[in-house]
Amino acid sequence: MDSFAISRTGYKKRVNEDSFGGTVSADGLVKFLVVSDGMGGHLAGDVAGRMTVEGICAAASKYVYGGVEHLRGFLTETVVSVDSEITKHAADNIQCKNMGATLVLLAVIESENNAVVCNVGDSRCYHYDGGRLLQVTRDHSVAQLMIEKGYTPEETRKYLFNNAVTKAMGFLAKIGCTEPDCYEVEHKRGDIFLLCSDGLSAAVDPVELYSVISENAGKRMDKMCEALVYTALGCGSEDDITVAAVKI
Repeated sequence: MDSFAISRTGYKKRVNEDSFGGTVSADGLVKFLVVSDGMGGHLAGDVAGRMTVEGICAAASKYVYGGVEHLRGFLTETVVSVDSEITKHAADNIQCKNMGATLVLLAVIESENNAVVCNVGDSRCYHYDGGRLLQVTRDHSVAQLMIEKGYTPEETRKYLFNNAVTKAMGFLAKIGCTEPDCYEVEHKRGDIFLLCSDGLSAAVDPVELYSVISENAGKRMDKMCEALVYTALGCGSEDDITVAAVKI
């Protein structure tokens, strides 16, 4: 697999609150990729994002594959455990009070043509199969709730708190959420998985996103990721932009 990740600090930000990372399971059968966006409205968002990525990767590097359902269970337990660690760190350190982060996590089982995706918040995973670009994850956000009630995406942008998330790492236990959303996705040779923070997805509409990915699908993933970042900047994104891609 060809994989790459890149992060760009937003124009109006002094600290990049996004984090990303990746690892391989202890038996080499599963490749993990993680993106997290620290919550900018809270203290120490960069700390929460970094703890999310480091916690997931540390556990994943020790994992031994036992089937898809076993993997889903492991990911759920790990996310819940990392959420608890973030909550405790925030409680023990006044400068980190109320910190939180999003999470989107990809676990690719190359030998079985399958992948598991988990998410908390509004960082996203997309799956490009050569002809279509599908959004795998569902945002946990006010904007998504408004869309599900019948508002158009354009109408949600006029709402002051449209970008607020309804779930975040560091807050799952507090709101009684016992697990992240998980999805199983079949893949084939040549397919691409894209993980990103909302610095990309909120700035670039789906049609243009598909166009950039399809134009760069035959190139190395570093070239695709760079093209996506430049596209987001060209669309006026002022937030931190993080893009991670894996080509099977």
